[in-house]
Amino acid sequence: MRFLTLLLPVAFLLPTVSAQKINDVILKKDGSRVRGLEIEEFLLSGVRGKRGSDSFEIPAHQVESVEWSDLPEAFIAGRAALERGDFQNATQLFGTVQSDRPLVKADAEFFQIKAAVAAIGNDKGAASTAAAHARTWLDANPNHWRTPEALLLTGRAQRLAGTAGTAAETLKELDDRAVRDGFGGIWGARAKFELALTLLADQKASEARTQFKSAASAAESALASADATDKAELAALQTQARVGEGETYLVDKDFNQAESFFRTLENAKDPALVAAGYAGEGEAIFLAAGATPEPTALRRAQLALAHASIRDIAGGEASAKANYYLGRVLLALGPDLEGDGYKKRAQGYFQIVYTAYPASRWASLARVESEK
Repeated sequence: MRFLTLLLPVAFLLPTVSAQKINDVILKKDGSRVRGLEIEEFLLSGVRGKRGSDSFEIPAHQVESVEWSDLPEAFIAGRAALERGDFQNATQLFGTVQSDRPLVKADAEFFQIKAAVAAIGNDKGAASTAAAHARTWLDANPNHWRTPEALLLTGRAQRLAGTAGTAAETLKELDDRAVRDGFGGIWGARAKFELALTLLADQKASEARTQFKSAASAAESALASADATDKAELAALQTQARVGEGETYLVDKDFNQAESFFRTLENAKDPALVAAGYAGEGEAIFLAAGATPEPTALRRAQLALAHASIRDIAGGEASAKANYYLGRVLLALGPDLEGDGYKKRAQGYFQIVYTAYPASRWASLARVESEK
């Protein structure tokens, strides 16, 4: 009994789990980490809060990401699912996150929207739902640090839902605010590129062509003052904008012009553009061949697509497109020209696309082909 009496005062001095100290972390764009924080505001202007008894503020342009203290398991699992491309599971997991910290809850809702948009594929109903959730989040968080990306995701979901006019309004809002609210040049380039995709989806090829050129120019301008972390994406945006310009001719069904355009990219100094050129050439040849393609045309497309797959050192969008169309070429060639295993080999190409490039716009198309 005396032993228990001596221990009781000590036990009462031990801290409880509920009083556990918050230890948020900010990863800055220079690679450094600021630890031991309690973030209280996560705004366009910057991140604010307490570090011990002292206040702190880090400007938004210096922030790369935030790591919240003591995250719920569902948040951690959702982030892992998002990173491996399991977007459906990620959407569900983020939707179950419970937290008594409003900032953590808002972040979970944002990532739920991000995963849901990535999971849309060709499901217009899912796109409409994601767009509505994204707009609700924006209405509640008009000046959040993640507001620019939320605007981009909203516009993308609206495009995939088939509401091109609404998507265009959202993306123009992002483009305007990129200047007015100082989001940075990269957001203007992103907005212009997404708007070009929206115009292309709306069959407005000429307007889309102009917008792709504008996106490429914006990306080039932003490169001059970009952080190291943004340079790779801006360079990729330039490449994708050039590819989009070529794809506008495909929308116009001007396949000869498309093939000619993509061939000019094959002489570029940038390896990514060269790969994109071959992928676009193969796509143009395949689509020009029509419903009853000649084997000669299919072999030409196959050769160009194989070149794209080999030359895309970075394994980007060109590889995703090339593998998608390589699968379709095999199906078009059929058993007489490719043997009895042609379907299995085609499935292999489609699987590469939706497993290795899950965020690519070709992933959902490949999955549709694989399920036929």
